[in-house]
Amino acid sequence: MNALEQMELDELQELVFQLSEAEVKQRFRIDSLDSLNWALRKLAALEAKRKENEALAKKEYERIKSWEEKTTRDIDEHKQFFTALIEEYARSQRAADPKWKASTPYGKVGFRKQQPKWTYDEQKALESVETAGLDKFVRVKKELDKTALKASVKVLEDGRVLDTETGLFIDGITVAEQPEALKVEVVE
Repeated sequence: MNALEQMELDELQELVFQLSEAEVKQRFRIDSLDSLNWALRKLAALEAKRKENEALAKKEYERIKSWEEKTTRDIDEHKQFFTALIEEYARSQRAADPKWKASTPYGKVGFRKQQPKWTYDEQKALESVETAGLDKFVRVKKELDKTALKASVKVLEDGRVLDTETGLFIDGITVAEQPEALKVEVVE
């Protein structure tokens, strides 16, 4: 943010400090190109301040994120070390007693059966199932082609959509006109 933008913000702060919100709304009206220019200068200064704040926040976020990653990495390495020690001990105990498990005030150690892991080569599996005629294992996804639909229909004044080829109305679609949106661009 440059000195001129800071001056604009200082002026804005003084005005807001001196007047109540109702007085500000009543006192300030844009009624000429000069007053529009004044308001756009204020917007430009506010935008510059926002960007300055974002840059600072991003810099601090990156610094904190770096710290977090380093400390988390150290913690994860220590956890892996102790987990490996526990696993080595637990497997030796399990070899002696198939039903072995342990419980302490700080945690429990035991073994749990897992479901088999399925690995798929999607393309080969799909080809094999289709070749064998096992269509019950194939899922077909249907969806509306909105681009093609918009290109070949007519929208009536009441918002209904008419297919121009068949003359039939398409249920489930309505079109609502939107009002113009104000666009304010502040030059940096």
